[in-house]
Amino acid sequence: MAIERRAPGPAAEVDARALAAAVHAYVGGVPLHSRLEGTLRGMIQQGQIGTGAVLPGELELAAQLGVSRHTVRHALGVLTNEGLLRRERGRGTTVVSASPTTMIERSLTAFYAFAWEARARGATQHSRILDRQTLSADPTFAERLGVPEGSELERIVRVRAADEDPLVLETAYLPQRLSSVLDTPTLERESMYDELERYWGLRVTGARESIRPIVLSRATARLLRTRTGAPAFSVERTTWSDRGPIEWQESIVRGDRYLYSVDLPRNH
Repeated sequence: MAIERRAPGPAAEVDARALAAAVHAYVGGVPLHSRLEGTLRGMIQQGQIGTGAVLPGELELAAQLGVSRHTVRHALGVLTNEGLLRRERGRGTTVVSASPTTMIERSLTAFYAFAWEARARGATQHSRILDRQTLSADPTFAERLGVPEGSELERIVRVRAADEDPLVLETAYLPQRLSSVLDTPTLERESMYDELERYWGLRVTGARESIRPIVLSRATARLLRTRTGAPAFSVERTTWSDRGPIEWQESIVRGDRYLYSVDLPRNH
């Protein structure tokens, strides 16, 4: 029985009965959702189900397998997080890659910047500017940035991408007297820290970050081209130079693409 059948449109559709038969033939005493994951993963990686193929709906597949819709949804969610599938409301579940998405390891033992990381991996980084506006420092931001209340700040919102893959939604607040030198080409293609150091002669010395797990809202998931409810990290950062704090930033980082690591030396 063929796994794929040709739909009237350009994309092939995966036959639910054939897929269910393959799942039931899966060798190994593992739960059904794991068998569905393993079967689909293997067929995609071996080319039996091609990129662009559309999977059966959750209800149809659940009926063929004799399991709950929740079981099917869990299995498809795992493969979506691996980068093999894309799930979109109204358009179904589509195969997007035959290779699991590569995780990016971010070490917390040293200062980092998105542009520097991309460059080190040999990736091309690009940022899309969503918003840029001047505002007055309220008491919270005055304290964070060491500026008087009411002084001018700039809020810069960008989607940070590497090799056209959107990875981070970044919102940065800087004193306007510093950020005025950051033009559009710099914000889109270069490191903001490099330009601040070059123009002002300061030196970025470090940062303090707080990281917590979140799930993505629909609006943020759309910007990062992933699914609503996908895991992510909210990272709040204060960046210092040798002249004091220069930036407060909140980044929403895709949890399916980033892994944070830290070395833990024994001190006694």
